Amino acid sequence: MRNRTHFLNSMAAVPIDYNLGAGVPPLNLYPPLNLSELVGLFSVESNDKTINYHETGGYITSTAQNFIEVTENIDFEINNIIITNGVQEAISLAIACFKNEQFACIEPSYPGFEDAALSFGCKPIKLSAENWLNEIEKLPENALLYLSADFSNPTGKSLTFEERLRLLKIAESKKFYIFDDATYRPFNLEDAKPSLISLNKERVIHAISFSKILAPGLRTAFVYLPDSLKSSFVGHKSNLSLNNSGITQKIIKEWLNHQKFSLDKQLYLIKERLNRNKRILKSHGIDYFGGFFCLLKLDRVVDYYFCETLLIRKKIAIIPMILFSDDPKYLNQARICVANIDENDLEFVLNEIRKFEP
Repeated sequence: MRNRTHFLNSMAAVPIDYNLGAGVPPLNLYPPLNLSELVGLFSVESNDKTINYHETGGYITSTAQNFIEVTENIDFEINNIIITNGVQEAISLAIACFKNEQFACIEPSYPGFEDAALSFGCKPIKLSAENWLNEIEKLPENALLYLSADFSNPTGKSLTFEERLRLLKIAESKKFYIFDDATYRPFNLEDAKPSLISLNKERVIHAISFSKILAPGLRTAFVYLPDSLKSSFVGHKSNLSLNNSGITQKIIKEWLNHQKFSLDKQLYLIKERLNRNKRILKSHGIDYFGGFFCLLKLDRVVDYYFCETLLIRKKIAIIPMILFSDDPKYLNQARICVANIDENDLEFVLNEIRKFEP
């Protein structure tokens, strides 16, 4: 698959009965979003940053500062924050900043990082899922490690507290940086583990997207940077996209102010669903602790033909893990998204998939 990110994005737009292939947020479970009220469309002056040119790093950085202070309970300098067009742009900016350095990711990894790196002519080192903490000892100074410490895409796995501490100790010793894609961190179902950035501000890039929290169409993310990287990120962003929409920034700002920077009300219903789905998954022997994704293991090869036939005949979409990894151990596994399906349908779908013969 030449452009896996494009494929996954296309999957998100497929109108089918049971779409467990795409990481689409269940917007029907979120409170209605009154855009005209949040933007104040009829009261915007011509010189307002909402509709005019503004700082490349974004003009709601004080909002982002308040957000991390509330959600992560840490202080963070406003000058170390930029607003990007989703986490995907933040990934591209990081690659542009580190294009002459070494990249690494843990296999299987989110293809949006690996494929973006390849588009810049860079080939990441793939670390093994079993031994990555030892393998990062070999990373050179100024390398960039991409991961999601919480509920990674595609596996849904999170780092333990001990792994977080060891990772940051090695990063500090070896002087490399970590890009922590925190897209799914808000969807924890238990007590949240400390974020990497709360444990080390000088080695971690922390990117949090509002695509899953609020709406994908807003294309907005907050990116928290070490002192040493801010200038480079802003320089590359000025060439890549200049800045992201002032209108979407206005929406995010007013919405967060209205919510008093808490996500509890917004995510209450989806977390209830995810907890119910967790019980269904457990009954099927599937590990799941939060986020959108988990792995389904079958007693057969799960290839593109199997998934395509399942989609055509049963209107069920899943993604084969061979899209994410060449490791043979994933040949009988699929990534499934459990955010956009209720528990009764999930039970039905899991049974249908297990007995399906293409």
